Amino acid sequence: MEEQFLHIIRNKITGKERATFFAELQHDAEKKKAFMAFEKLWVANNMVHRETSSAEKLKSFKAFWKTIHPEKRIRLWQSIAATAAALLVALLASSILIPGLWQPAPETMVFSAPKGNISQVTLADGSNIWLNSSSKATITTYGTKKVEVDLEGEAYFDVPHNETREFWVQTGHYRLLDLGTRFNVKYNPEDHLLSTALFEGAIEFSTHNKVILDGLKPGTMFSLDLSTKKLSLAKADADFITAWKQGKFVFVNKTLEQIAKELEEWYDVKFVFADDKVKKELFSGVIKRRTSLEHILKVLKISANLSYTIQDLEDGSCIVNFN
Repeated sequence: MEEQFLHIIRNKITGKERATFFAELQHDAEKKKAFMAFEKLWVANNMVHRETSSAEKLKSFKAFWKTIHPEKRIRLWQSIAATAAALLVALLASSILIPGLWQPAPETMVFSAPKGNISQVTLADGSNIWLNSSSKATITTYGTKKVEVDLEGEAYFDVPHNETREFWVQTGHYRLLDLGTRFNVKYNPEDHLLSTALFEGAIEFSTHNKVILDGLKPGTMFSLDLSTKKLSLAKADADFITAWKQGKFVFVNKTLEQIAKELEEWYDVKFVFADDKVKKELFSGVIKRRTSLEHILKVLKISANLSYTIQDLEDGSCIVNFN
């Protein structure tokens, strides 16, 4: 009977054979119920495996069908609901699904924050992610079971606790497993630095096959030198680390070179230093991110008696030369 149903559903019969089949269903109530259930199961299978080939759809359907004992098939046909969604619920309730067969296809979205902007997104599970300027996050969700965030740049995460869902943040060869947490991650391959500050909850830091750090306490941060693989721990100052999220630049004994790097990520500008000594000038202060670049340069000039020139480029960006 199953092969006949498959031929009907997959249009592998002639028009005359199809007409004869449906005429027979009008006089056989049990067979009609069986075919309706079979058809809905086929549709549901195709929905789950919508991104696979026709051959793979057929293979997965047959594999599932073989797991159903004939007596269970009769009960299934008798209790089938009117929609494919209801069919899936009935199958799940009777625990006759093949593990992994009905997992929804992964969904991926790319989320970014262009220069001069901070972006925020709320995921379906209630998690909130803020991206700092010039950062990008590729977010992949696997139904309600797992979320993976591939991060380039800096982001703040506020993730509600959920024992049935894994939440991973991928940064190059390293990754973080969130356990219901608020934390900030900064990943800059160019600077060979990965840092994470934990403010609430717990996280696990690892590679794909080795746990590096577990049990980090809230109020603590770690920094990993990607060149030397040296890991260091320090106290996490939330006001300082998340100042970017509040729309501020906070500089505490930072060199002009470090400040220039942050300004390049926010403004469409490139800094050039004629003298290495100038790079090492130290500055401290708080500046709103909406402040114009010109005003910030004037403040730096007055603070350290610096001189600079600005070269405007055709693409709208500029080069600042510190002399």
